This record gives sequence, structure tokens and C-alpha cells, in this order.
Amino acid sequence: MGDTFVRLDYDMFVRGLVKPVASEPEDAFFDNLFDSVPTNGCETAVYEAFSDAINSKAISPDFLLITTRSAHNSDDEAKNKTDCGMHAAGSRAIIDKRTDWSAIEMSIKCETGHAGDAEAADDRWNGLLARTTSSSNLVFRYQIFTHHFTILLFGDYARIAMSDRAGIIYASQINYKANPAKLGRVFWRLSRATPEARGHDPSAVRILRGSPEYDAMVTWKTKTLPAGDHARELFVDTLDEDYPWYRLAVHHEDNTTNFLVAKPTYAALGLVGRSTRGFVAHNVSDPSQPFVYLKDCWRVKCGHTKREGDVLAYLNSKRVKNIPTLLYHGDVLGHKTVTQEMWQLFDEESERECPIEEYWHYRVVVKEVGRPIYEFSNGKQLVKILSDCVLAHKEAHKKAKVIHRDVSVGNMIMIPVDKSPQGTPIYRGLLTDWELSKDIHAYDLKPRNVNRTGTWQYLSVNASNRRTEHIDVADDLESFLYVLIWCAIRYLPHDCPDVGHFMYSFFDHGETTNHKEYTCGLLKRLAISDGYLMTNTQRPITFLCEPLHTSVDKPMARVGSAPAHLPPILPSDALLTSKSSPLPPPTAAPLAPIESPSLAPDIPQEQKHPIHHIITVLLGRFKRYYKAQAFYSMAPVKPKQIAVKSDSDGTAYDLALFDSDSDSDSDTHSGWDLSDDRSLASERKRKKISKKANSHRVFGSLLVDFIRDENVGWPMNDRLADQLEPKH
Repeated sequence: MGDTFVRLDYDMFVRGLVKPVASEPEDAFFDNLFDSVPTNGCETAVYEAFSDAINSKAISPDFLLITTRSAHNSDDEAKNKTDCGMHAAGSRAIIDKRTDWSAIEMSIKCETGHAGDAEAADDRWNGLLARTTSSSNLVFRYQIFTHHFTILLFGDYARIAMSDRAGIIYASQINYKANPAKLGRVFWRLSRATPEARGHDPSAVRILRGSPEYDAMVTWKTKTLPAGDHARELFVDTLDEDYPWYRLAVHHEDNTTNFLVAKPTYAALGLVGRSTRGFVAHNVSDPSQPFVYLKDCWRVKCGHTKREGDVLAYLNSKRVKNIPTLLYHGDVLGHKTVTQEMWQLFDEESERECPIEEYWHYRVVVKEVGRPIYEFSNGKQLVKILSDCVLAHKEAHKKAKVIHRDVSVGNMIMIPVDKSPQGTPIYRGLLTDWELSKDIHAYDLKPRNVNRTGTWQYLSVNASNRRTEHIDVADDLESFLYVLIWCAIRYLPHDCPDVGHFMYSFFDHGETTNHKEYTCGLLKRLAISDGYLMTNTQRPITFLCEPLHTSVDKPMARVGSAPAHLPPILPSDALLTSKSSPLPPPTAAPLAPIESPSLAPDIPQEQKHPIHHIITVLLGRFKRYYKAQAFYSMAPVKPKQIAVKSDSDGTAYDLALFDSDSDSDSDTHSGWDLSDDRSLASERKRKKISKKANSHRVFGSLLVDFIRDENVGWPMNDRLADQLEPKH
């Protein structure tokens, strides 16, 4: 298995992670406990016999094992089932015999067949561990847990596993039928252990129906408030009773503040990593600020990294525009992962550095409650919100010498700041999630690890291919471009016939030769090398002012060829530091060699969306930048001080804030239109291109110019329903 899986001797696992409790029986109490559990046959028979063995012996009096293979969680569209698990006696799962991810205490997974006397059948055990990863991820999705235990059964053999946000620790196999006390005692101890020992977070208290806190939350559904109170509307939208509701404590300096939350508005995928969850939270202690945004995550513990709240406090002190306003933040009760500590026991004789990150539980609360950028009303608003976020990035870099390093769709929100004469909200964009940001003065230090920083789907080509190098301004600006493409391809008109396959190939796909190291996917690299977007059959993509009724995917020719099949996918037990990793390929055909020389039919300029021109210009610029980089390498150019002035129409486009990154280069859009590669032989030209790629002014002024130019025909009703099919 990968480095995020740690194998311990069974007895060592139990001694370290399943602590003794008072009044434990002798081994003889467990004799013949599992004799009735079949080795072969269907898995349901194994689960039922195993559950009966534990339940009939009253080993866990306050809990029962229940088989739930036939019934999935009532609100789970993916219909994931836990097969078998331990639940509190009298709980909904026990009564309905239905999977309840919000209440399960421990999971049981099994394979039928013969495991053998040694570590044979590795593939079957690895399959069980992969299923453990999936089920633990679902437990953490619904519940606020620090860790979760799973029992793995294969024939006459058993293992214990414990998952946390750093990985999975699992024990060597034992013959549980020949040694029933070894496994039976685990159930005895965990069922009598404190909730914290089973993984519950004591700072997250469940809110039950009928309690005063429950009533305080549902009251907001009926309160009469001014129209457009979007924070309250977003809070009410989260009151989904299929999810558990919590009172979360945030420990800030010497004080503790409580917040009431329901279903998260955002939950990161994946078991291992920061596992960020965002909540619109009811602040019961401050009536003047009843709703705030609370982020619960697991931050990487590293010597020279700062907590997000500390970064926000610093940026707020520097008056950086368009970022969240910090209210509270703090680590949660000293919670930290233990997988990395167990790795030291597993690999104690090795001289290599531990490859597993240490994560600490952390919460941060900010004032602004916003909507995600992909809820934009039209393309013009999308570009406006994006330009606001570019401005935030620029100001942080200029005023505070901080670079964000994780520009993504999930890290941009829009908040209402005013109303138009027609009464519609005017929104401003905020660049959020500064937890991976870095002081540019720290770039002289050695990178803290060899993993990538950022979110895989939006990483620059450079950052995808060179994981150990520092992220610079050009990398983050390239990520802003990919955010624009992500939003446009899903919600604006275009002629791409298969959005799902494009989304996978452009954003999720990664190439590998060893199943461990991944580099940028082919379609993103082609967009940069050729300077335009294309489908998987290499047909140019055009964004349109109005949707086409039909679309024929005509291929285009290009020099060279692409692989006939996508490279292998990222295995489930691999780890990237990025928020998400390359995903499995869809079933549709991948990018393939094309022989036909025909191009897409010409589309009149007036039918092309302004965003099409923005994307084309930016891709062309980065094409030149990467070609220049192939000749010459230089450090990012630091912007100089600039003047600030507001836009005359009051819509706060802040064009002046992009007006002068450099006194010596007054032409914003020059230097990108070199006609051939021979001009790159000039060192001056190469430096100019590299400088502009690292210029917020060049990037931001392009966006604002398109917004403010009265001759640009922005369609006002161009937003479509999500064009990504649910199956993707």
C-alpha cells in the first residue's frame, strides 16, 4: 500500500490505540465466540452471524451491530452502504436496518474465502483497505470525528484499522476464530471507552430535535427580515435534518465562542488531507452579527507555516482589499493525527524522513457570508468577481508580501455590497482560504516537503510538472484563468459537445509513468502550447453569446499525435498535498490522434462571447510565457507602489489598482504578440514576457477593460443550467 497506510503488529496496534477499560473479563469469556461465523458463502451471512455473536454475548451492552447491506443512507444519492456497523442501541439505524453515516460508531468490512496462514491474498486485503478508505471518508463527511475504527474480516482472519486525516493504520492479521479473545476484547473496550476514544470531538456537541438550540435554529425559517438577507437565506438552506446539527466551539486566545451549524455548504473530498468543511453558522453570542462563516479543517503542522487566522489578521492589518475579515480562530483541543507517529514505530530503523504529514484540527470564523463564484448571474459578473479576486491577490503580494498559492473555484466567493437602480444586488468578489499562503521572504527557505501545494484541478502547468518548485505570481494568475474556464464551460454557452469528458481531461487528468508521480494532463498542456481550448477530438472550443441548438464535433489536425489511451489513474491510496488529486477516467474515448485536416466551422465574431476573447488572449500570453521560459528563467518581478482611485460609475471596478506595476513599462498589453520563436532569442524579449506573466496589472487590466468597454457586447441572460451531467 502507499505511504499513507501504516501496518503495525496486531498486539502493538491494540496496546497503542485500543486502551484497556475497567472490569475486563478473562480470555475464557470469549471462547468459541465466533465459531458460527461462516468462512465462505455470501457476505451478508458473514455479517449477520458476526453481529449475532457480538450482540448475543452482550459484549457491547449500549451498542448493537447491525447489517445494513441492503439499505443506503436515506439522503445519499450515490447509495453508499456501510454493510455492517456498530450503532447505539435504539438508534434509527437499528430500528430501520438502514445505513446511517451520521450515527455509526464503528464499521465492519468482510471478504469471504480463505486468507491462508501467512500474509497471502494481498489483493483481497488491499481491497478491504480501499473499502475502509471509502467508508471512513463517508463517516467523516457526516460526522465531526477525529478518527474512526474499522474491523476487517477475511475468511478466518481479522484485522483492525484506524483512519484519521493523515492516513490509515492497520494491524497484522490474526486468526480470530482460533483467538477469539483478541478480537472480542477490542469490541469490549471500544464499546465501553469514552466517546473521544471512539473518535468523537467533544467540542462538537450534537443538537437534537426539541432542544432549545434546535428551536433557535429553526426559528430563522419564519422570522421576517428585510428582503435580500442572503446570509439568513443561506443559513436556512443548510437546515437539512438528514445531516447532524452541531454546536461547535471555537477557542480564540483565552475565550471560547459557540456557533450553531447544520449541513456544510462545502466539504472537501478525500480521506487524507485538510478535509475542509465550511458552514454558515449562527453566532448565538452576538445578536448584531447573527450569521458568520465557520471553517473546520485539519491544517498541516509545519515549522514555518502559519495558521490561516494569523495570515488573515496580518492581511487585515495591512488593509488588503477583497479578503475575509477575521473574527475568531484557534486549534481544537489539541487534536492532531497519529498516523505519522505510528509510522515511526513501523519504520523505526529507517533513516528516511517520514512521508506522512501531521495535521492539527483547526477552526476559523470570518465575518462575510458569501455565495460561491459559480453562482454568478451572467458572464460579465463572473469576470467582475474574478477581477476583484485578482486585486486581492495583487494587494496581498504588494502590501503584505504574501502569495496565495491555492487559487481555485472553491476559494472565491461573492458578497452583496449594494443594489443597482433596478434593485438587483451588486456583488464584490473575495479571495478566501489563505491557509496555504506564504510570505515571499520565506522563499529563500527550503520547501517544507516534496508534495505539491494547491488544488490539482487549477494548478499551473509549471506547478503540476515541477512539484518541488515554489509557486510564483505567474502560477497563481494561470490558476485564475483556469477558474474562469471552469465556470464558463459549465454555465455559459459554447460548442463543446461533451462537457463531462472535457472537465475530466482538462482539470482532473494527470499523466504518470510509475503510478506515484503525476504531471499535468495532456489537454491542459495542449491549451497552453497551442494557445486555445480544444475538445478531446482536438476541435477548437468557442464560447458563444447564445447557445447552439446542435453541435457536431468535427476533428482538427495538429502536428504530432496524442496517446490512444489515457495514462493510468491515481491509485486510491496515493497522496498529494493538493486539495484534490487526479481522478479516474470517464468511459468516453480519450484524446486520440486525428487524421482529418478539417477545422471547426468559422463563427462570426459578433456571435463569440466576450469571455471567449479573454480566454484566448490569456492562453496566448501564457503560451508565449512558457516558450520564453524554455529559453530563459528569471525570478518573479515585484510590483511597485500604485495609486488608487475609484471608478466613476460607482461599481467599484478598481481599474486604477491595475494601472502601474512598473514605471518602466507603460504598455499594458505589449510584448505578447511576437510573431515567431526566433524573437525569443532576444534576452530582453524573454525578460519582458516573463515579467508580464508575473504582472497583476497586465492580467487584471485585461479583465477590467472588457468590463468597462461600452463597445463590448455583453449578453445579460447568458447563464445556463449546469452543463455537467450528474453522472460526472
